[in-house]
Parts: sequence; C-alpha cells; structure tokens
Amino acid sequence: MKIKFNNKKITPVFKDKRGSIFDILEVPVSHVGIVTFKKGAVRGNHYHKKSAQYSYILSGKIELTIKKINEKRARDRILKEGDLTTIPPNMIHTYRALENSSMLDLTTYARGIKGYETDTVRV
Repeated sequence: MKIKFNNKKITPVFKDKRGSIFDILEVPVSHVGIVTFKKGAVRGNHYHKKSAQYSYILSGKIELTIKKINEKRARDRILKEGDLTTIPPNMIHTYRALENSSMLDLTTYARGIKGYETDTVRV
C-alpha cells in the first residue's frame, strides 16, 4: 500500500488592510500544544493506536518521516512555516529539525489523560 502525505499549505481565508485570518483545522481535537525544536533535535519516533495528530509548522524547517507500522518503506517530507500535515493512527512519525523550529501540535487524545500514554507506542 502506498504511503501518502496528507499535508497542505495554509493560506488566508480572509485578508484586508488589518491583516489575515487563517483557518488551520476544522475537526474535533482534545489537545493543542506548541512544540519547539533546536536545530538537529529529533522528536516522535512513535505512533498512536487511535489518535490522529495534526502538525502545523509555526516557524523553521522540519523533516518528517512517516511509515506504516506494518511496512518497511518510509517516506520523508520537508515541512516549512505554514504547512499543515495530518498523521493518521498507526503511522510511525519522526520529526527532525533542520533549523530551530516551532510547531503547533493538535491531537484527538488529550496529553494530560491516561489514555494518551496507552495510545502511544514508541519504536
């Protein structure tokens, strides 16, 4: 089965002389957080059994590697400021910062509840 990146560049839905409005996500989420990266930092290298994860790049440049848990082949994608990517359940994902970066992290499971850790499988 082919691995497909589900990401898009977020563009303004409204713009005038005061500035712009960007709609980032229109699905139910239970957690919203900001993750910062120092250049060269690696995060993730895990998957979620039930939770979907949405990553919106606020600044910097991050290499995202994804791989289905039952497949050997992985794919890489460079994410830049303004990119949103969707990571479905059972997809191993690893982030590597190519420069100092920050990311808005949204998940369908809250990090503060017990269910988050039982849903996360580190590889």
